[in-house]
Amino acid sequence: MPAGELTLLWSVTVSVFPAGGIVGGSVSGVLADSLGRRGSMLVNNVLALVAAGCMGVSKYLASYEMIIVGRLLIGITCAISCALVPMYLTEISPISIRGACGVIHQLLIVCAILLADVFGMSEIMGSSDMWPILLALTAFPAVFQLLLLPFCPESPRYLLVAKGQRAKAAAALNKLRGTHDIDRELNEIMREFEEMQREPTVRWVDLVGQRQLRVPLVIALVIQMSQQLSGINAVTYYSNDIFGSAKFSPSHSTYATIGVGGVNLLMTVISIPLMDRLGRRTLHLAGLIGMTVFSVLLSLSLLFQDSVSWFPYASISGVVLFVVFFSIGPGSIPWFIMTEMIPMSARGKAVSLAVLTNFFCNFLVGLFFPILQESLGYYSFLVFASLLAVFSLFTYLKMPETKNKTVDQVLAVVLGTPQ
Repeated sequence: MPAGELTLLWSVTVSVFPAGGIVGGSVSGVLADSLGRRGSMLVNNVLALVAAGCMGVSKYLASYEMIIVGRLLIGITCAISCALVPMYLTEISPISIRGACGVIHQLLIVCAILLADVFGMSEIMGSSDMWPILLALTAFPAVFQLLLLPFCPESPRYLLVAKGQRAKAAAALNKLRGTHDIDRELNEIMREFEEMQREPTVRWVDLVGQRQLRVPLVIALVIQMSQQLSGINAVTYYSNDIFGSAKFSPSHSTYATIGVGGVNLLMTVISIPLMDRLGRRTLHLAGLIGMTVFSVLLSLSLLFQDSVSWFPYASISGVVLFVVFFSIGPGSIPWFIMTEMIPMSARGKAVSLAVLTNFFCNFLVGLFFPILQESLGYYSFLVFASLLAVFSLFTYLKMPETKNKTVDQVLAVVLGTPQ
């Protein structure tokens, strides 16, 4: 295959994942509202099995088209999961630990990335013989969920507010809380149901036309953008080069990159108890400011690494600390903050737009970062630093604190109305 054609094929194979994510984000809200949170996740895992099968058999069928189809499908399933799982976790959790439960989604993503890095090593499964099996391993979490999800209750809030099934909602709450003392929580959900009954069905145009929906939606979308446009993918892209500049061998650079993944996992775990103590706004703002600072320092240390002997090691520190600040807030908060700000009547549609925005920004970074990197080199980190500064200012001025608050209480803060 000619080099130009191979490059094009590689680009398509890489970019089809976020393209699938855009599709998945678009349909996730419809699925959540029509099939429920649990039902949609079950259907989504069947699609994940198909994707794993396509990628797993691609080599044996000598078909690169199967890899492309598999990555497209896995992109769709990832986006649907990113919409449904945080929504489900925050809706079933008590308000006192809602933030901690919301982080679990990101924690498992980080675990999966770390495992993929480890299994992808040439000594394990990153070889010409084993890579199809590595890609097919995505079937395991899908099978695991298909076996266990039927034993999990549907979201009580969905059952009562969206479907009006009070008895089923009460039974689900009993199972989740392990007690029959659920009257207070059930009455709170019932009030939300009664308010929803008095209002007309939310249309897509209402998300823009109604201020009580438009303002929290805009905040949620910008928070999603702050995750993907932070430069985290750029730091990951440069990590091996950065470790190599510090005289790490190629194999040691791989181990160091895995170590950074371990730091990401550790800090995500640490953020779980902090989420309901310090709050979402505090952690997200701290994360963005820290990433801004270390984007600048990383750029400077890379630019002058040949002039100052210890700058390569400063670059390594910059990578690690950048990941630390990403992990404590911007990595996890965008996924579940939507559920804490958007009323149930508009939640499915709003979450669809938010996840679509996240994957579209992912697509843009993948499309334009190589051009940016070729044109600006290490200065490209300053572009991300500028974006992070803007997102930090927006978070400081506009993002509400949602810790221990109901959706109505959060909306009162966002809209500046008395409770």
